[in-house]
Amino acid sequence: MLNLRSLSFRRYRIRGGVPSPFTDDFHRRLTARRFEPLAAGEERAFGWVTADNLLRTDFGIETVVRGEYAAFALRLDRRRVSPRLLKAHLDLEVGARLAAARDAGGPARISREERRDLREGLRKELLARAQPSVDAWTVLVKPKPRLALVLTLGRTANELVQLLFRDTFERELEPLTPWRRGAELMAGGPGARGPAQALAELERTEWLAAGSAGSTPAPAGGRLAEGRLR
Repeated sequence: MLNLRSLSFRRYRIRGGVPSPFTDDFHRRLTARRFEPLAAGEERAFGWVTADNLLRTDFGIETVVRGEYAAFALRLDRRRVSPRLLKAHLDLEVGARLAAARDAGGPARISREERRDLREGLRKELLARAQPSVDAWTVLVKPKPRLALVLTLGRTANELVQLLFRDTFERELEPLTPWRRGAELMAGGPGARGPAQALAELERTEWLAAGSAGSTPAPAGGRLAEGRLR
């Protein structure tokens, strides 16, 4: 069973068809772009996992098909080094080296290049020891109407889903905005004007409180006044 913890989503129209989730081709494509754990020194890794368990990458009918939908998820692992922690380690190391140089009777200084190399070495060491953060977001695909839902509003997740979907299925995901959806609904309607032109002629209406900039005077009774944005 697919348990959804959020109902927030972004809708996309798939430009072109995708294989049926009942076919081996669909599962093979997901497997080819499945999540692979972070290698040593890597800062980011992402790929497909099953919608039910972010540790599973065994794609098949039983793990993907949900009625008319195919369900899977994008997993993203990230490692990062705290800038404050890195600076603290760097200050200690620089201090130790300066003290050692003074004890040896040499010049107590470190060049800019030495400091840069030291900083990079410490960053790599701390990165290798850092525990990654783990995120996963469900993706639903309905092949017949070429509809895809990404169950998050986050910009990073949606951008990665679009990138990985294109790499996996060789198809673009176009945001199904109210404008685009309105144009779809109006397609084939009466009149010589195209749907995009008809929508372009609409004006947005803002309801502003009385006394607000750009509003018209409110009528008696304190009702809100109507103002237009051009």
